[in-house]
Amino acid sequence: MVCGMSEEGSGSLEELRAQNRELVERLSYAMAEVENMRRVMEKEVRRAEQAAAERLLRKLITVYEDLERVVKGLETSAAPPALAQAVEMVYRELQNILASEGVEKMDVVGKEFNPFDHEAVEYIDSDNVTVDTVAEALSNGYRMGDKILKPPKVKVARPKKQSGD
Repeated sequence: MVCGMSEEGSGSLEELRAQNRELVERLSYAMAEVENMRRVMEKEVRRAEQAAAERLLRKLITVYEDLERVVKGLETSAAPPALAQAVEMVYRELQNILASEGVEKMDVVGKEFNPFDHEAVEYIDSDNVTVDTVAEALSNGYRMGDKILKPPKVKVARPKKQSGD
């Protein structure tokens, strides 16, 4: 009888070992899946934070440009000097905030026109260019790193077509 129990016990032991291996394997897969999900969620949170920051910066750029126009208007007006200084101070502070966030004004005049970076408003023919080139920035563009927050509106000089074409 002891032999019978022993065989029966070893059969159960092998079954338990097999179940244990299966459970350990399933646990390993589950832990790996949780780790992958954590990385995906962290990446998604960073993406959402970046998108929120970009939305806010786009709004601040609009305020910055409006304030820039006010500052320029005050320079030529008969406004009290204290008012002009106060507005100038707010303007510079906003300029510093944008710069500290990595926002830069795009320097586009004389550069090759890129429809992904620039918004063409007008085209002119020119003998002075060999490729489509930004002739004038009608409104400023801003970028943060490689991301364009506001494309510049530009006038594009195109090479004149030869009469033989």
